[in-house]
Amino acid sequence: MTNQQYGSPENISPRKLKRKSSKKRNLEILEATRVLLSEKGYDKLSLRKIAVITGIHLKTLQHYFPTKEILIKSTLEYVISLYDKKVQEISTHSSDPEKNFKNYVKYLIEDTKNIQTAGFFYQLWAMSYVDEKTNNIMNKMYLDHTNNIENLIETLNPDMGNHMRKHRAVMIAALIEGMMLFVGYGKKRPKNTAHIEKEIVALCTNLAVSNNSL
Repeated sequence: MTNQQYGSPENISPRKLKRKSSKKRNLEILEATRVLLSEKGYDKLSLRKIAVITGIHLKTLQHYFPTKEILIKSTLEYVISLYDKKVQEISTHSSDPEKNFKNYVKYLIEDTKNIQTAGFFYQLWAMSYVDEKTNNIMNKMYLDHTNNIENLIETLNPDMGNHMRKHRAVMIAALIEGMMLFVGYGKKRPKNTAHIEKEIVALCTNLAVSNNSL
Protein backbone atom coordinates (compact mmCIF):
# COMPACT_ATOMS: atom_id res chain seq x y z
CA MET A 1 0.00 0.00 0.00
CA THR A 2 1.18 3.51 -0.84
CA ASN A 3 0.08 5.95 1.83
CA GLN A 4 -0.70 9.50 0.83
CA GLN A 5 1.29 11.57 3.26
CA TYR A 6 -0.11 14.71 4.82
CA GLY A 7 3.24 16.38 4.29
CA SER A 8 3.47 15.64 0.57
CA PRO A 9 1.89 18.64 -1.19
CA GLU A 10 1.86 16.98 -4.60
CA ASN A 11 -0.65 14.49 -3.19
CA ILE A 12 -3.07 17.04 -1.83
CA SER A 13 -2.62 20.06 -4.06
CA PRO A 14 -2.93 20.63 -7.80
CA ARG A 15 0.23 22.72 -7.70
CA LYS A 16 3.62 22.05 -6.10
CA LEU A 17 4.26 24.36 -3.20
CA LYS A 18 7.72 25.81 -2.70
CA ARG A 19 7.53 27.62 0.62
CA LYS A 20 6.72 26.41 4.11
CA SER A 21 4.16 29.21 4.46
CA SER A 22 2.49 27.99 1.28
CA LYS A 23 2.26 24.44 2.67
CA LYS A 24 0.68 25.72 5.84
CA ARG A 25 -1.82 27.82 3.91
CA ASN A 26 -2.63 24.89 1.68
CA LEU A 27 -3.45 22.69 4.66
CA GLU A 28 -5.52 25.45 6.26
CA ILE A 29 -7.59 25.64 3.09
CA LEU A 30 -8.15 21.87 3.05
CA GLU A 31 -9.12 21.77 6.72
CA ALA A 32 -11.52 24.69 6.30
CA THR A 33 -13.09 22.92 3.32
CA ARG A 34 -13.47 19.69 5.29
CA VAL A 35 -15.21 21.51 8.14
CA LEU A 36 -17.49 23.58 5.91
CA LEU A 37 -18.44 20.54 3.83
CA SER A 38 -19.18 18.59 7.01
CA GLU A 39 -21.26 21.26 8.71
CA LYS A 40 -22.98 23.07 5.82
CA GLY A 41 -22.97 20.62 2.91
CA TYR A 42 -21.80 20.64 -0.68
CA ASP A 43 -24.35 23.21 -1.89
CA LYS A 44 -23.10 25.78 0.65
CA LEU A 45 -19.47 25.23 -0.27
CA SER A 46 -17.82 27.76 -2.56
CA LEU A 47 -14.32 29.04 -3.22
CA ARG A 48 -15.42 32.49 -2.07
CA LYS A 49 -16.59 31.19 1.31
CA ILE A 50 -13.38 29.26 1.86
CA ALA A 51 -11.40 32.39 0.99
CA VAL A 52 -13.33 34.37 3.62
CA ILE A 53 -12.91 31.65 6.29
CA THR A 54 -9.17 31.34 5.72
CA GLY A 55 -8.65 35.08 5.38
CA ILE A 56 -7.08 35.04 1.93
CA HIS A 57 -7.99 36.63 -1.38
CA LEU A 58 -10.11 34.60 -3.77
CA LYS A 59 -7.41 34.84 -6.45
CA THR A 60 -4.87 33.44 -4.02
CA LEU A 61 -7.15 30.51 -3.27
CA GLN A 62 -7.64 29.91 -6.98
CA HIS A 63 -3.86 29.76 -7.36
CA TYR A 64 -3.89 26.60 -5.24
CA PHE A 65 -7.30 25.26 -6.29
CA PRO A 66 -8.61 26.74 -9.55
CA THR A 67 -12.05 25.07 -9.29
CA LYS A 68 -14.46 23.79 -6.66
CA GLU A 69 -14.09 20.28 -8.08
CA ILE A 70 -10.31 20.32 -7.64
CA LEU A 71 -10.72 21.61 -4.10
CA ILE A 72 -13.18 18.81 -3.26
CA LYS A 73 -10.88 16.17 -4.72
CA SER A 74 -7.92 17.49 -2.77
CA THR A 75 -9.98 17.63 0.42
CA LEU A 76 -11.01 13.99 0.09
CA GLU A 77 -7.37 13.02 -0.46
CA TYR A 78 -6.47 15.09 2.59
CA VAL A 79 -9.00 13.16 4.69
CA ILE A 80 -7.46 9.89 3.49
CA SER A 81 -4.08 11.12 4.68
CA LEU A 82 -5.47 11.86 8.15
CA TYR A 83 -6.50 8.22 8.62
CA ASP A 84 -3.16 7.02 7.26
CA LYS A 85 -1.45 9.28 9.75
CA LYS A 86 -3.55 7.89 12.61
CA VAL A 87 -2.55 4.31 11.77
CA GLN A 88 1.11 5.31 11.82
CA GLU A 89 0.65 7.19 15.09
CA ILE A 90 -0.99 4.20 16.80
CA SER A 91 1.66 1.79 15.50
CA THR A 92 4.51 3.89 16.89
CA HIS A 93 3.03 3.90 20.40
CA SER A 94 3.07 0.13 20.85
CA SER A 95 4.79 -2.96 19.46
CA ASP A 96 1.78 -5.12 20.34
CA PRO A 97 -0.10 -5.87 17.07
CA GLU A 98 -3.35 -6.79 18.83
CA LYS A 99 -3.30 -3.64 20.94
CA ASN A 100 -2.65 -1.54 17.82
CA PHE A 101 -5.50 -3.21 15.97
CA LYS A 102 -7.96 -2.72 18.83
CA ASN A 103 -6.89 0.89 19.33
CA TYR A 104 -7.51 1.67 15.66
CA VAL A 105 -10.94 0.03 15.73
CA LYS A 106 -11.79 1.98 18.91
CA TYR A 107 -10.63 5.17 17.26
CA LEU A 108 -12.79 4.55 14.17
CA ILE A 109 -15.86 3.85 16.31
CA GLU A 110 -15.37 6.96 18.41
CA ASP A 111 -14.70 8.98 15.28
CA THR A 112 -18.22 8.23 14.02
CA LYS A 113 -19.50 10.21 17.03
CA ASN A 114 -17.70 13.34 15.87
CA ILE A 115 -20.00 15.92 14.26
CA GLN A 116 -17.55 16.74 11.48
CA THR A 117 -16.79 13.11 10.68
CA ALA A 118 -20.46 12.15 10.55
CA GLY A 119 -21.35 15.21 8.51
CA PHE A 120 -18.47 14.65 6.12
CA PHE A 121 -19.40 11.07 5.33
CA TYR A 122 -23.12 11.79 5.02
CA GLN A 123 -22.23 14.48 2.47
CA LEU A 124 -19.76 12.19 0.72
CA TRP A 125 -22.30 9.40 0.32
CA ALA A 126 -24.87 11.81 -1.10
CA MET A 127 -22.37 13.42 -3.48
CA SER A 128 -21.04 10.08 -4.72
CA TYR A 129 -24.55 8.94 -5.59
CA VAL A 130 -25.03 11.70 -8.16
CA ASP A 131 -21.45 12.53 -9.19
CA GLU A 132 -19.20 9.98 -10.89
CA LYS A 133 -15.95 11.81 -10.08
CA THR A 134 -16.81 11.97 -6.39
CA ASN A 135 -17.81 8.32 -6.48
CA ASN A 136 -14.43 7.40 -7.94
CA ILE A 137 -12.62 9.36 -5.24
CA MET A 138 -14.79 7.77 -2.56
CA ASN A 139 -13.94 4.32 -3.90
CA LYS A 140 -10.26 5.22 -3.65
CA MET A 141 -10.82 6.45 -0.11
CA TYR A 142 -12.46 3.20 0.99
CA LEU A 143 -9.80 1.15 -0.77
CA ASP A 144 -7.15 3.01 1.17
CA HIS A 145 -9.17 2.57 4.36
CA THR A 146 -9.48 -1.20 3.95
CA ASN A 147 -5.80 -1.40 3.03
CA ASN A 148 -4.97 0.17 6.39
CA ILE A 149 -7.07 -2.48 8.13
CA GLU A 150 -5.50 -5.23 6.02
CA ASN A 151 -2.03 -4.11 7.06
CA LEU A 152 -2.99 -4.20 10.72
CA ILE A 153 -4.50 -7.68 10.29
CA GLU A 154 -1.38 -8.93 8.51
CA THR A 155 0.82 -7.73 11.39
CA LEU A 156 -1.53 -9.34 13.91
CA ASN A 157 -2.12 -12.56 11.97
CA PRO A 158 0.54 -13.16 9.29
CA ASP A 159 -0.78 -16.68 8.61
CA MET A 160 -4.06 -15.40 7.19
CA GLY A 161 -4.25 -15.70 3.41
CA ASN A 162 -4.49 -12.63 1.20
CA HIS A 163 -8.00 -13.42 -0.04
CA MET A 164 -9.41 -13.95 3.46
CA ARG A 165 -7.56 -10.92 4.82
CA LYS A 166 -9.10 -8.67 2.19
CA HIS A 167 -12.58 -10.05 2.90
CA ARG A 168 -12.14 -9.59 6.63
CA ALA A 169 -10.89 -6.02 6.19
CA VAL A 170 -13.99 -5.13 4.17
CA MET A 171 -16.25 -6.79 6.75
CA ILE A 172 -14.59 -4.90 9.60
CA ALA A 173 -14.86 -1.59 7.74
CA ALA A 174 -18.54 -2.26 7.05
CA LEU A 175 -19.22 -3.12 10.70
CA ILE A 176 -17.67 0.11 11.92
CA GLU A 177 -19.28 2.23 9.22
CA GLY A 178 -22.66 0.75 10.03
CA MET A 179 -22.22 1.78 13.65
CA MET A 180 -22.54 5.39 12.56
CA LEU A 181 -26.22 4.80 11.86
CA PHE A 182 -26.85 3.69 15.44
CA VAL A 183 -24.34 5.40 17.72
CA GLY A 184 -22.88 8.05 15.42
CA TYR A 185 -23.28 11.77 15.98
CA GLY A 186 -26.88 12.85 16.26
CA LYS A 187 -28.24 9.29 16.47
CA LYS A 188 -30.35 8.03 19.33
CA ARG A 189 -28.71 4.93 20.69
CA PRO A 190 -31.00 1.86 20.59
CA LYS A 191 -32.11 0.49 23.95
CA ASN A 192 -29.98 -2.11 25.71
CA THR A 193 -26.85 -1.38 23.67
CA ALA A 194 -24.73 0.23 26.38
CA HIS A 195 -21.68 -1.95 25.71
CA ILE A 196 -22.06 -2.51 22.00
CA GLU A 197 -18.80 -0.68 21.19
CA LYS A 198 -16.82 -3.21 23.23
CA GLU A 199 -18.60 -6.05 21.47
CA ILE A 200 -17.82 -4.57 18.07
CA VAL A 201 -14.13 -4.28 19.00
CA ALA A 202 -14.16 -7.92 20.16
CA LEU A 203 -15.98 -9.05 17.01
CA CYS A 204 -13.54 -7.18 14.74
CA THR A 205 -10.61 -8.67 16.64
CA ASN A 206 -12.03 -12.18 16.23
CA LEU A 207 -12.35 -11.59 12.50
CA ALA A 208 -8.70 -10.51 12.42
CA VAL A 209 -7.21 -13.39 14.43
CA SER A 210 -9.34 -16.30 13.23
CA ASN A 211 -8.31 -18.18 10.10
CA ASN A 212 -11.46 -20.28 10.10
CA SER A 213 -14.13 -19.75 7.47
CA LEU A 214 -17.33 -18.21 8.78
